[in-house]
Amino acid sequence: MEAMLFAAGRPLSVEEMSGITGLDAREVLDAAESLSREYASRGGGIEVRAVGGSFVMQVRGDLSQAVAMVAPRELDSSVIRTLAVIAYRQPITQSDLARIRGNKCYEHVRILERMGLISASKKGRTRELRTTRGFAEYFGLQSANPEFLREMISRKREMIGVTPIYESLARRLGIDYVVVNPYRPDESDTARLREIRLLVASPGYAERIREHYSGELVEIGTSTFSKLKEGVERLMLKLKDVSAGEALIGEIDAALREYRDRSRGLGPVKPLTPIAREIALDMHLEIGEGVTAAADYKGAGAEIVIPTHQDSHVDILERIRQRYDAMLEGLRQRRR
Repeated sequence: MEAMLFAAGRPLSVEEMSGITGLDAREVLDAAESLSREYASRGGGIEVRAVGGSFVMQVRGDLSQAVAMVAPRELDSSVIRTLAVIAYRQPITQSDLARIRGNKCYEHVRILERMGLISASKKGRTRELRTTRGFAEYFGLQSANPEFLREMISRKREMIGVTPIYESLARRLGIDYVVVNPYRPDESDTARLREIRLLVASPGYAERIREHYSGELVEIGTSTFSKLKEGVERLMLKLKDVSAGEALIGEIDAALREYRDRSRGLGPVKPLTPIAREIALDMHLEIGEGVTAAADYKGAGAEIVIPTHQDSHVDILERIRQRYDAMLEGLRQRRR
């Protein structure tokens, strides 16, 4: 039993230990509990503990932080990030996790389940994920309560500030964020701006923002898919976690390919405003004497009106899709 737990380096269920030793469940429990008492009586740095129906050999809980720097890193950083998202947002469905972390999360979930760090239960066509008591034991935490875990994670993670139109972007990236108005901040906004170390905002407002905020600023354009992709890549470099944006960047690339395919044979288009020109170029439309296109703030003079005054609660990709759809629909109508 002792050799088995030492070699595993993770919680082992009674069923696993029974299958290896040939003992029945009662005998396994008796042996594991006896071993646990023996280690406890030594008062040493190692303990054997029961964790949600399993047993694990580990560094004693009150010593785990002291030896963390020399402990082997058994989990890849990308798996750790997936685990952090589950712990912070639990209960979270596997489909929501995939939206945040991408399809690679399914393999991460399998690893974390095998290690006994998370549990999964059926919920409709997907599964609902939670951390286990084994999660708290593995990281030497004194409680497995989800609220306690959220508080612990919040202390260790730096909060990012976003203006309202980037809230859906922050959710997609799975980052901890607060929504703030850095342009005309009220008292609560001013307090938040003092707490955050990085702010995500629209390009062109840096001078106004600097009147109220002195930390790092990342400007992300949302006029086109290409500008959004560039901004997401810059943000991920600032956060030192390129993997967090992989799923979103893949979705942006797929959307851009789709619209370029749909725009073939359409045009030329004559942009009357910068955003109309940026969209036309992003879709590889011919620019010249053709159907006029302009942003909605320009007025009704153009044949194609690009929506820019959109609800900030609309998903960031959907807002760009609405603009590209307006351009394509306008060109199709003129061809008829």
